[in-house]
Amino acid sequence: MRLFTGAVLVTAALLAGCKNEKTDAGDGVDLIVFAPHPDDETLGCAGITRQALAAGKRVKIVVFTNGDGFPAFAAKIAKKETQSLGTEDFAELAKYRQIQTLNAFATLGGNADDVIFLGYPDSALQNVYDAKDGAPVTQNFTQKNATYGAVRPDYHSAAHGMPVPYVYASAHGDVAELLRKFRPARICVTGEADGHPDHKAAFRFVRDAVKTVHFRGEFLTTIVHGGAQWPWPKGVTPEAKLEAHEVKGVRIPAGVAWPPPLRIALSADDAARKLEAIRAHSTHLVGAIEPGLVAEREYLESFVKAEEVFWVEK
Repeated sequence: MRLFTGAVLVTAALLAGCKNEKTDAGDGVDLIVFAPHPDDETLGCAGITRQALAAGKRVKIVVFTNGDGFPAFAAKIAKKETQSLGTEDFAELAKYRQIQTLNAFATLGGNADDVIFLGYPDSALQNVYDAKDGAPVTQNFTQKNATYGAVRPDYHSAAHGMPVPYVYASAHGDVAELLRKFRPARICVTGEADGHPDHKAAFRFVRDAVKTVHFRGEFLTTIVHGGAQWPWPKGVTPEAKLEAHEVKGVRIPAGVAWPPPLRIALSADDAARKLEAIRAHSTHLVGAIEPGLVAEREYLESFVKAEEVFWVEK
C-alpha cells in the first residue's frame, strides 16, 4: 500500500481499528457532516467543522462511500493504465482515500474516532437508493455488493458485527441509526441540486432518514458540483466571497436560490486550515503537470473562500 507524507497523523488510530461505535450511543454532537465521497466533507464544510471543533463542540464525519470508483485516481496510485486495473487496485484506492479523509479531519482538529465510513459503492450510490427490491447492487470496479472496510471497518460491521448488502434499506437504516444515536443539533450534506448522482443520492438518503427519525435540528445542504466554473472565483481566494455568475446563459450554481440563505464567514485561520485539509485530499496531485490534474487541483482549492454557503431544508 502506498502511503503519503503525513499518514503518521492517524496511524495509531487506524491500527487500533478505533473503538466500537456502540460505545458512543446517546452522546449528542453539534454537527454531523454526511459526505458522498472522501473529500466532499472538506470541500463543503471544513470551515464550519473547524469552527465547531475550535469551540470545543463535537463533530462527526460520515462518509457514504470509500471513494473506490475513480479509475483515473486508482491508475495514478497503482502506476498502471486504466485498462489494466483490477479489483485489488480499487481496494488500494479505498485505503488511500480513507487515510486522506482521516488526515484532513486531523488538520481541522478532529479525532479519528469521529470519522465513520459506511462503505457503500462509489459511482453507484443512486443505484443503491433505487434498490428497494431485488438483488443488491454490484459495484463495477470492486465487484462488491455489500459494505466493506478499507483501513477502517465499515460502520455496520463495526457496530453490528457484519456488513449489509448494497440496497436501500441498508443505507437508510445506517443513516437513521446514526441520527438517533448522536442526536445532532445540525446536519449537512450535499444538496439534491448538486450535479453528481452520488451527491443527489446522499441527500436523498439523509432526507429520508430525517423524516424517519423526526429530526428537528438544523438541516443544511451544500453544493460541490454546481455547474461549469463552480466554485467562483477560481483559485485560492480566502479574501473573496463565493459568487454566482453566468456561463453560456446558465446561472451558476445551477438549481439553487442565489444569494444562498446562509453564508458563514470564515476567518483567515479557518480558510488556511481548510486549504490544508483540501491538500490532505489531493496528495496524488502534488507536482502534477498534466493539464487535467492541474485543473483538478485548482478546482478543489477554489473552495477556499472567505465563507461557506448553505441552503436550509425545511
